[in-house]
Amino acid sequence: MMNSVVRAADGHTIGYQVRPPSGDTDGATTVVFLPALGVPLSYYARLFDVWAAAGRRVVGVEHRGQPMSPIAGIRRGRFGYSDIIRTDLPAVFALPEVSDSERVVLIGHSMGGALALLSTAAGTVAPDAVVTIATGTSWCSAEFGARRRVQRYAGIRVVRTVTRTLGYWPGHRLGFGGRQPSTVMRDWAYEASHGRFRLHGDAFDYESALSELKTPRLMLDIEGDDLINPRAVALLAKRAAKAERMRVNSADGVRVNHFTWARRMPAEVAAPIDEWLAML
Repeated sequence: MMNSVVRAADGHTIGYQVRPPSGDTDGATTVVFLPALGVPLSYYARLFDVWAAAGRRVVGVEHRGQPMSPIAGIRRGRFGYSDIIRTDLPAVFALPEVSDSERVVLIGHSMGGALALLSTAAGTVAPDAVVTIATGTSWCSAEFGARRRVQRYAGIRVVRTVTRTLGYWPGHRLGFGGRQPSTVMRDWAYEASHGRFRLHGDAFDYESALSELKTPRLMLDIEGDDLINPRAVALLAKRAAKAERMRVNSADGVRVNHFTWARRMPAEVAAPIDEWLAML
């Protein structure tokens, strides 16, 4: 395991971790992994162990504002999805650990999955395949039942109001997303409110690009996920040129949610991804 940094085009330092394949495997496939909003890369250590044992090289990318990619003064930070898509990920894909690989699979969890789809659709990176885990639309209408829709709508309004008032999102205190700059939450809230992506300060038509995606793509939903239900995954999969979908059922006696699958049943989530990749 090796922790390193790479400088993005705007000068920001992006932390990443390389986990080499175990044993005598050649590591022909490299997994570039993007975490969920506000989740540090270290949370996924067991998942990376599973992939390394299966002969994959793993390059895990730490989002801006997390421990390996610190930001001085997150309240003043104005970076959003577009900065990650257009500066951070191209810098990572230029690394020899990625560019020299025979096959690169871009995999993201939750927001990380959305960024994987958007960056591939925009052509800022060119993976051989894209996989999303527990990634779906955050749109209120994806919820089942009026009560859940109202709750989701109210939650979105809280995020928008608090972020606008304070100039940043104090998710470390409110239990969602960690401390984030206003632009990241503005991008998240727009998709949650309208059911389509429009990134602040970026005129590119991401929805049209998503609808024309040709890169092989698989979207997983997790049984027990309390934030992104199967309908939310299906709606985003439809927008992503009818991406393939698969459900991951909980292991016997193991209860997981939107986050804890990475620690409680990483092998069960990795298995269908490996099976799908073997068929490409």
